[in-house]
Amino acid sequence: MYFLRKRKVRFLQISNSSIACYDPAETDQLKKFIVATGLLNHIWQSWNQFWRAYWIAYIIGGQDLQNRKIVPLCSNLSEPEALYYLLTLIGKKKKDSMGSIRSSHEESVTWGNLKTIQDLAAQIQSLSPTSNVSNALNAASLFGMTIEHFQTIRNSQIHISTSNMNKLRSVVPYYLISSKPKYPHEIIEARELSSGKIAIRAWVENMNNFLTYL
Repeated sequence: MYFLRKRKVRFLQISNSSIACYDPAETDQLKKFIVATGLLNHIWQSWNQFWRAYWIAYIIGGQDLQNRKIVPLCSNLSEPEALYYLLTLIGKKKKDSMGSIRSSHEESVTWGNLKTIQDLAAQIQSLSPTSNVSNALNAASLFGMTIEHFQTIRNSQIHISTSNMNKLRSVVPYYLISSKPKYPHEIIEARELSSGKIAIRAWVENMNNFLTYL
């Protein structure tokens, strides 16, 4: 059984402990690069793990963020079968077959991606109108930009390339940064224009607010 409150607390712990490891005053740029890469990836992986558990709980059962029992859509499915079923809902697997996911590389989806969240919330809401997954759609409209920015910067930091660096052009205007960043992680220290907060702290705060809204 999936206990979503525990998963949420776990994300809060991981995200806060990760940003505590980053020191903007660090002068060793290599060390700063390595720490930034690790914290961005650690937070993003934890975010994805929460959403993976969230959707599985609504398929085969669990407790929601208020510790209430979730009425599952398909309680007879195993976890691998539930994952396969979720992928059919968003067109990643054929709907006319019932299979199972045998290993993580077969999941072929980023569970914490904003569009994935929105698509699954819409699909599950249509199948079970009494479920509260519509809250995910509301949260996405409020905090979705944060998720997109975080994913873009994390992906660019993990996979540095010309094309990924170019993707930062859509993110940079939202932050107070004096020049074009040489590396994606430089945006971590910039201030978010809308809130005036240091970017990494604004992101983590908004991601946790997103989960609180569910």
